[in-house]
Order: sequence, then C-alpha cells, then structure tokens
Amino acid sequence: MKRIAAPATVLAVLVLTGCSTVESKDIRTSGMTAGMVVTLPENTDAADVSASLRVGTLTFVELGDGEGITASGGGKSAELRHHRSAGVTSYTNRLDGVTAAGTEITFSLKRGGDNESAPQSTVVLPERVRMVAPAAGTTFSRRKDITVRFTSEPSQLPTNLGWAGDCVQAGSLELEPGRTSATIARGSIKPVTTTPAPGKNSSQCRVRLTLTRRTEGKLDSAFKDGSVTAESQSVRDVVSAP
Repeated sequence: MKRIAAPATVLAVLVLTGCSTVESKDIRTSGMTAGMVVTLPENTDAADVSASLRVGTLTFVELGDGEGITASGGGKSAELRHHRSAGVTSYTNRLDGVTAAGTEITFSLKRGGDNESAPQSTVVLPERVRMVAPAAGTTFSRRKDITVRFTSEPSQLPTNLGWAGDCVQAGSLELEPGRTSATIARGSIKPVTTTPAPGKNSSQCRVRLTLTRRTEGKLDSAFKDGSVTAESQSVRDVVSAP
C-alpha cells in the first residue's frame, strides 16, 4: 500500500485561473486537446459520460452546427449535450444500464466542413467499488486508525483511497489489486496549518473519503493530445476531530 499526495483537479485549476471559449470553425481537430471521461456513480445503474475540447490550457472549444459528440457502448448510444459554467465548456449525458466491467465505451466526434472527425476514442469500464465502512457521519479522532472496507468484483486494477476536508490536508493511499480493505493509520490525516476561513472550525470538520478505480483508454489519433478514462467511485462523509 503506497501513500501518495492528492493532486488538484485540472478542472478546479482552470476555473480558478479563468477560461475562454472559441468557436470550432476556427480550430482543426489536430489542434484540439480532448478530455473524455466515463464515471460510474455509486448508486445509479448508468454510466455518466462527459467530454471537453481545448486549445492550449485555458481555451475551450464550442462545437458548431452539424458537429457533435456521441458516446456508445453496451448497446446504448447518447448524444452529449452542451454545457457552459464558469468559463468551462463541456458536453455530457448518460448511458442507462451500462455498468458491466469490461464494456467498451466509444466517444465519437463529428466535425463539419472539411475538418477531420475523430470517431474512435475508446475505454473499457472498470469493476465497480462500493464502500461499506465506515458509516456516513461517524466521527474519528486523527489520533486513531480508520478502517475502510469496500466490495468489488475481482479486479487487476489498483484502487485509490483519498481524503479531503476544510480542516485537514488532502492525501491518499494507493491500494494494490485484490484489496477490499485499508487502514488509514493514525496521524496520516493531518490538520491544515493555514488560518481557517471565518466561521470555519479549525480542528473539526467534515472529511470526504473517496474510493476510485480508473482505467485509461485510447484517444483517437485525429486529436493533438488528451485522454479518455473511465472510473468507478464510492464516497463517504465522516467527521475528523483532533
């Protein structure tokens, strides 16, 4: 079991920094960076699918007339719907009933005019993880161990156990394939050293435990760069105290 630092999400960094959007008619597919994600929500019999297209780091691409992104797999297909929030442009939808491990999901980008389409970005779904302990709302002292248990089909994939909260430093453990339990050793969840925001308790707060199992897929070669991933997550909110 390896302890690793928890990275900040790219999306959060982009929103904090400030983003812009350009129309796709000005951008070739070979100049786009694609981010395509399949997420298996813990208590839903469906796969959430999302995609974003960027030029550089802070500029998102908005598709034009006759263009679109579809996701398909497990006998289902859905056209992704456009969303824009805090300067971030994305496309999302859901594939109902598509959750079986090993199912291949294909993202297909259709372009207009003489721009090259990208029809074949693929990724397979991982085995789902479901946290069964600890119970939500349980209070734990940071001076004691926390035992986390979860269920899963047999898998060759590692699982990441992360934690984050207002009064603690974010962190995580990487669990070897085959594991269905882990111990967050006392002292591993460390209090923050910065001054808390007004009204925030500096010593006790809600902490979110997150289990994640992820697969990496193959991005269509028409894109400049990017990634296509699928992940199963399970979360529990507990209380961390001194």
